[in-house]
Amino acid sequence: MTLLATFACSSPCRAVPEADYIGEFHQTLLPFLNSGHQFTFPSADGRYTLQGVRFTHPNTKDEKGLIVVINGFSQSWQQYAELFYDLYRQGYSVISYDHRGQGLSPHLVPFNSQIGYIGHFTDYSEDLNAFMEKIVKPLHPSSKNLFLIASSMGGAITAEYLEQHSSPSPFQAVVLSAPMLAINTDPYPAWLAHLIVGIAQAAGLGRHYAIGKHDFDPKDSFSDNKITHSLPRWQADREFKILHPKAVISGPSNGWVNTSLGETPKIRAKASSIQTNVLLLEAGEDQLVINQALTTASLTIPHCRLVSFPKSRHGILMESDPIHDQAMREIECFFSGVKTHKNEGDKRN
Repeated sequence: MTLLATFACSSPCRAVPEADYIGEFHQTLLPFLNSGHQFTFPSADGRYTLQGVRFTHPNTKDEKGLIVVINGFSQSWQQYAELFYDLYRQGYSVISYDHRGQGLSPHLVPFNSQIGYIGHFTDYSEDLNAFMEKIVKPLHPSSKNLFLIASSMGGAITAEYLEQHSSPSPFQAVVLSAPMLAINTDPYPAWLAHLIVGIAQAAGLGRHYAIGKHDFDPKDSFSDNKITHSLPRWQADREFKILHPKAVISGPSNGWVNTSLGETPKIRAKASSIQTNVLLLEAGEDQLVINQALTTASLTIPHCRLVSFPKSRHGILMESDPIHDQAMREIECFFSGVKTHKNEGDKRN
């Protein structure tokens, strides 16, 4: 494992403080989100039209590069307004899309659009490859100053994609925030959870909710959430779900759990093939993924650095200000450090 240097950064890390988050969310973040250029592209198998958005920085001379943002399970790019805005203010162009089965892309359960389903987990990484080939590479042909930030399930998708496209690496550097390398199946051991959902799928219930999952309830309590300690960021996310019910995925199906539990061990086993510079962000209070898998990955991926946030829940990038700010600072320092290291290497050559 190579520990990449961390550089001091002075760039702004937060544009919207929690103290007036809801007001600024409506006055600043939503108008910015709506200013993005929306586009579509076909899924890898051509069966679906996937929805994306792009924010192109106008100051091309000062632009730091292009950042691809890969969202997690049940999310839409519409829920990433703050991250997009922060990155844009730092000087980056940003591009993202919604996976098949969620967000603004076609949902895959006809009798209940809130159920998360995927036929094969590899469909996700194949769609990411289609996104890179059809959309990103025509805009940014070189890996120089091309970066990626992925959250949760998006981290597992990205890891699988990088394992298949590692030489040369398509990105200069990648950040994986609480990546779903191992799913927490508590109160069941993983083998039993896998057996249960496998039997359910074989019985024709693959597109039905996994045990304990249900439709989104606007009355859900903040105290029960496993994503963030930040009340205003949680409230803004809940408001999005209330206002955009067709984009909501509330919980996974038996089929999603079954294929995910089957694929994540394969992703972990091939982590050493990832040649990209990787920053892993770990949430100390994560209840959705198993952190030991991140520790192991950080020791397995050749060029990787692990940063832990002991008091963070799963959603590090939508956490309370101290955690959010530190995470954004780590990301900016990492990207800047990788670019500096690359430039110094160019000079030596």
